[in-house]
Amino acid sequence: MPSYSRTVKDELARIFDEEEEYQRAELAAMLKVGAVFTNGRMEFSTLSAAVARKLIKLLNKFYPAAKREVAAVRLKSKAKIVRYFVRIFLTGVTEKFFEEIDSPEIVSDDFAKVAYLRGAFAACGTVNKPEAQYYLDISTLSESAAIFLNQLFKDLDFRPTFYVRKEFFVNYLCEGDAVEEFLGMVGATETLERFQITRNLKEVRANVNRLVNCETANLNKSVATAQRQIADIKILLENKVKVDDELKRAMNMRLKHPDFTIKEMAEKLFMTRQALSYRLKKIHELAEETKIRLEKNPTA
Repeated sequence: MPSYSRTVKDELARIFDEEEEYQRAELAAMLKVGAVFTNGRMEFSTLSAAVARKLIKLLNKFYPAAKREVAAVRLKSKAKIVRYFVRIFLTGVTEKFFEEIDSPEIVSDDFAKVAYLRGAFAACGTVNKPEAQYYLDISTLSESAAIFLNQLFKDLDFRPTFYVRKEFFVNYLCEGDAVEEFLGMVGATETLERFQITRNLKEVRANVNRLVNCETANLNKSVATAQRQIADIKILLENKVKVDDELKRAMNMRLKHPDFTIKEMAEKLFMTRQALSYRLKKIHELAEETKIRLEKNPTA
């Protein structure tokens, strides 16, 4: 089963802008961000057959005479996974194009910037599945390409974090809203819908868990408080400590309803919660005084 990132890339590979300048921007991004230049040729590799096909289709459109090679190699460690290679030899107009892909003129407007980011993500992007931590990045071996991407993100009102990881230069987004907005912007509507549904379910579960944890904590606190109050009352009864009628009412209510909260006891006694809390506090103080007295004079 393909990864979530590859699912997104496969979807993006089916998108072709109507304007040629935007297609050219996307092609430029795929090559500048995702290709390695060496010995007069450029090599692009991907795990997505759809992305490889899109690159070849764009090359056929803009540079039909460019000499190139295509290969598919199965990974030894994972026989079911295939990596696709597209090698392009830099000659003539092809070479001139690759000299111009750093030009700001490639991204003449916001639509071109979106197309460029779509191509960059298709080439070197990753995104976590929404069930995990929200994270989307585009990493490249080219520092200049990464700096260029960083500016495009900012131009489109994103706030990417930029850092160096080993030999890679990385721009990443780590907020759910930002990841969601990026997927929608570049046109990954199918995976965006799944992302939104899963994100909503995840947040609902998180809210339910928070409420359950809070209720459990409050319940545990109430149980511990009730047990301490009952222990205080037993000390007073066992030692025949005299108390007034109001304290007796509170003591009897607690012994009769050990599982009641302070609020529930107060309602039963027709008094305010503050008034009952004051009486329980007095009971605790009397119990502490009794324990101190017994420690000093055990035979009393």
